[in-house]
Amino acid sequence: MYDNNIKLAILGGDLRQLAIARRLAVLGFETAVWGLGAGEEEMGEAVRCDAWEDAVKGSRAVILPLPASADGVRVNCPMMNSDSADQLKMLKLLDFVDPCTLMIGGRFTPSFKSTAQERGIKVIDYFASEELQIKNAVPTAEGAVAIAMNELPITLHGARAAVIGYGRVGRTLADMLGALGARVTVAARKSVDLAWARTRSYETMKIEIRDGESSLLSLGQGYDVIFNTVPYWLFDGNVLPRLCKNTLIIDLASAPGGVDTRVAGECGIRVIWALSLPGKCSPFTAGDIICDSILDILTREGGLQ
Repeated sequence: MYDNNIKLAILGGDLRQLAIARRLAVLGFETAVWGLGAGEEEMGEAVRCDAWEDAVKGSRAVILPLPASADGVRVNCPMMNSDSADQLKMLKLLDFVDPCTLMIGGRFTPSFKSTAQERGIKVIDYFASEELQIKNAVPTAEGAVAIAMNELPITLHGARAAVIGYGRVGRTLADMLGALGARVTVAARKSVDLAWARTRSYETMKIEIRDGESSLLSLGQGYDVIFNTVPYWLFDGNVLPRLCKNTLIIDLASAPGGVDTRVAGECGIRVIWALSLPGKCSPFTAGDIICDSILDILTREGGLQ
């Protein structure tokens, strides 16, 4: 329990925001919520507000979702009906808040951050936290494994699985697949990443162009599932036609993704572009992860006692 009486506003979002609101209320914050639709019925000790202005008024910080805005104009409110969700625009929120109010959220647009800075309002993006990104790798990897289990006609135990990219998500995912008995190949550009993968006893493949052809062409040799984590079109018209048509590609990369889906469709290869898996598959865990970052931000900014 935190020894403070400060008010926090939770605006919009999905079940992750609901989890954040419930936890902050349990910790003793005066937590005012708007924009969670029917989810507000399960927000514990947090207070539901009919108007967003009531939630924001007197708040030390306004906590926005991930992403803060889906269209760059309005606060992201997927759990509300469209008419209600259209009520609050990001710039309108800036007009209302006081300069001493912190704006905390995920993936703010550069234009919004610039406008807030011009008005003397501090905007902090929790999605930029390396700690959050590392923690988020677990629900992302679990979600990817769940998709593979549901979509493949075989077990992951004994399946040939390739993980493209060996960053936070790639490492976590490879370990989960290995623990399930999959035969894992890791493809990465950096030699140091491949060295780490070899210490885990994974097969490895260096991502490179050899004699004008991608090294990923070798993935055509009977892989059951390919998990891509690299946000670059590695799977294009040169690679996709050479893959087995029974191979499932699960693309975890952020926009623009790593697969030319048009070409994949022409080749008869099934692609699932699985974005934002923590919020979809494990929203309460993902909400707790975000809440940890919010508490760190409030402590750093002098908002907690």
